Amino acid sequence: MAIFNIFAERSASDAFNQKLESITKEMKEKNADYILNIDDDEWKEYFVKKYELIPITLFSEKTQIEFVGKSKRVMEQYGRRFEGEEFKFEIHVPFTGSSELFMLQPSTYMMRIARVNVPNSLEGNVTGYVVLREQNKDLFESEKSSFASVIQKNVENINKDAEGFNRRIIPHFNAVLSSERERIKKERSFFESINVSVDKDTEKIFTAPIIKKKRIPEPTIDQKSRKKYVQTPTFSDEMYDDILKVIYDFFKNVEKKPSIYKEKDEEGLRDYVLPMIETRYVGTTATGETFNKGGKTDILLKYQDGTNLFVAECKVWKGKAVFHETINQLFDRYLTWRDSKVAIIFFAPNKDFSAVLGTIRESVKEHPYYFKEIGQRGESSFSYIFNFPDDSQKFVYTEIMAFAFNQ
Repeated sequence: MAIFNIFAERSASDAFNQKLESITKEMKEKNADYILNIDDDEWKEYFVKKYELIPITLFSEKTQIEFVGKSKRVMEQYGRRFEGEEFKFEIHVPFTGSSELFMLQPSTYMMRIARVNVPNSLEGNVTGYVVLREQNKDLFESEKSSFASVIQKNVENINKDAEGFNRRIIPHFNAVLSSERERIKKERSFFESINVSVDKDTEKIFTAPIIKKKRIPEPTIDQKSRKKYVQTPTFSDEMYDDILKVIYDFFKNVEKKPSIYKEKDEEGLRDYVLPMIETRYVGTTATGETFNKGGKTDILLKYQDGTNLFVAECKVWKGKAVFHETINQLFDRYLTWRDSKVAIIFFAPNKDFSAVLGTIRESVKEHPYYFKEIGQRGESSFSYIFNFPDDSQKFVYTEIMAFAFNQ
């Protein structure tokens, strides 16, 4: 958590330029062979994921007011000192997005100095304060409305700036990479022309790019656990991204191999990917058809202490109705309140596969647990946030994937 003046800590333009300078610095710190041989797309994806900013979404309709308390204060009016009371309130506005954006002054902004408390995360509450020296309802409503309107307007402006910055990342990466490669090749060409060897690996300039194996993330420990001497493992965003990529890449390759999926149901297909998931992460166990809450879920990744990290459900595609039933089955029967990152995997016939994807994208918004769409990982992998049943303040990150198999 951090307390600061909202949208007033520093210029957004300066912050964005500093981020681009950090990209340049990080790229130039790599050695020549790395720059010449690294896979462009993988390196580009790394920088986009590391530096892109997620626009802020405010959920003003879920704003909560909390009375903090009252205190005595010596005040002065018309030269006379007297003791009065102050009433302090907190305004909690839920949000998702890159919380650092609340610190930045957008290129166009509405000025109002206000201290806020914001968590350093991609979701939570931005908390503002109202202090009254009299019990005046109209004054309270005016202060609350003023705070809300300033936040809303500045969020719109900083989001536009953030989206503009995100569009600059890839061109900036391409320009730096091109410049560095040209510089390195020119330098090596010069040394070769005067018959001076720079290093034994110079010939790698003309070899195929090397695909670097990504570092495999491990479960993180929740340092905020309130249980003494007990820490609860959590599923980091990095690890969630990784496992979704593993599943998506794996079944995209299975699409090309009918011998694997012919005459296999969802359980048979699921069993192919389970060993890969289990052996990829340290201190975890991946199981299929495992009891969790009120039923058996298809894929359950657990930490070594038994804590759930990731839950997934596999189904053969049978249309919109079964699609919604699958969401209900996963959320109502399998998920506990502590499950926050899940996936639903559909195996669909190759015929009219585009229509299947269209049905998913349109009908998912009709489900009562649907909250918002947050992106797309691939042509047939869609990212959403759902509400947990019976708790609208609890979000569940949900990836919905579909794969086309010839029947």
